[in-house]
Amino acid sequence: MKLLYLLPMLFLTACSSQAPKAILSEATATETFIDEPVTSTGRYFAYVPSPSILIFSETRDWRHEEGIAGANLAIMKAAKEMGHGYFTTEHSGIFNEKDLARFDVIVFNNMTGDALTPEQELAFAKWQSKGKGTVLLHGAGDDSHQDWSFYHNELLGATFVSHPMAPQFQPARVEILQPTHPVMAGMPKDFMAIDEWYTFDAPPSDDFIVLAGLDESTYSPVNTVYGDRSDLRMGPKPVDHPIIWSRCIGDMQARVVFNAMGHRYESYETEETLLLLKNMLNWAAKKTDPQSQGCAK
Repeated sequence: MKLLYLLPMLFLTACSSQAPKAILSEATATETFIDEPVTSTGRYFAYVPSPSILIFSETRDWRHEEGIAGANLAIMKAAKEMGHGYFTTEHSGIFNEKDLARFDVIVFNNMTGDALTPEQELAFAKWQSKGKGTVLLHGAGDDSHQDWSFYHNELLGATFVSHPMAPQFQPARVEILQPTHPVMAGMPKDFMAIDEWYTFDAPPSDDFIVLAGLDESTYSPVNTVYGDRSDLRMGPKPVDHPIIWSRCIGDMQARVVFNAMGHRYESYETEETLLLLKNMLNWAAKKTDPQSQGCAK
């Protein structure tokens, strides 16, 4: 009887002692992804068609949980409409030549911090140089990416300063500055949105095309809670405070578009944000604007 009584306890103990090993094994596999990709076994990619959209949201700094979830679902729906597959991950090991070849668009969905190794950064740069498309959402434009100079300077092009905290989320008027650009197709000339409004030290350089800006008179661009700068105004006109911009890079015209909106999942329930997201994905994938007119200044 005592032996029968002890058997369930021994079984539970054995399971408990094995659990950490299983977790460690999985973590180790993702850490060594570059040398021997888990995807090469077909474990993850058996069902992913090509072309597809890679939705990457690893966070090594602030995590925008709601924005990541809202954008993931919205991108999945948009991908289906485009006839594309999609794959979501927070494991940077996917940034290797073999696996990236499956994708024609990569979305950095609120990625923060030093998420990629130098080898992975080079793999991404090589992938993008083939004329691929990149979409950056909200936290992917904060100040935690400056260690990766290519990303910070060539893809993003501006340095985040702060955002309001009094209150953090506010309604503000967004004005479309390039209504003929494919990313702005079907958009109204302006619209109201509630978000965490980013301020940058300066607009991006002339290599970028500013597509939309903020009307600072419609919200309170102030942060008295943290940081050295409380006055977050960039200028009296929407063009002075860019919030969405794009760029085409290299001979292959690789397309990049950044939208600083998207902190909350509610953002992806609005008509304007959903249309913007679809337009960004289609333009980045070169399903629209075949003559690359949106690349011209």
